[in-house]
Formats: sequence, C-alpha cells, structure tokens
Amino acid sequence: MSVLIVGGDQVESLKRQVVAQGYTEVEHWHGRKKGFVKRTFSNHTRLIVMVCDYVNHSLTISLKNQASRKGLPLIYCRHSTHELRHKLLHQEKTDEDCCACYSF
Repeated sequence: MSVLIVGGDQVESLKRQVVAQGYTEVEHWHGRKKGFVKRTFSNHTRLIVMVCDYVNHSLTISLKNQASRKGLPLIYCRHSTHELRHKLLHQEKTDEDCCACYSF
C-alpha cells in the first residue's frame, strides 16, 4: 500500500510513522511549485497525508477533489508525528475538523 505525503520539507519522521502503521511505499511532494496543482498521484496510492502548514490552497483543493473522485482517504495534519499517529489509528472517523482554522 502506498501513501502520498504532501507538504513540508523534512518529513522523514512522518514517513517513519506511516511505515510503522503498515504502509510499504511512501511518496513525498513538497508542493512548492505551481506545477504540483496539475499533478496526479499514482494508482497505487491508498492514502494522502496533507501537511497543512506547508501547502497552498490551490494544491489542497486539487488533491481533495482527486481523492474524492477516487474514494481515497485524506488526512490533514500539522507537522507533528503525534498528531499523525493519532489520525492514522483513528482513520475511520471523518477528518473534516482537523484544521479548523483552514477552510478548504
């Protein structure tokens, strides 16, 4: 199973957390260039983790729409391994209220 982490520069700790939860492949997009808005993720991707602190609104909306069309779960978190671990363990709950300060 593959996971896409979007945002952030130093995500090694987040990658380790995702692998510890049983995912085998982790792809990272830093999302700083305009071209990332048009990019599509792999068909092997089973989960998208969005690091809210480091992603612009256009990219967030684009990935949210793509994930919705493919029926993939999307986790929003700040750059925190503790928050990510909690959200991965409680993934079946909706993740709408995670970044309450953001309106995606």
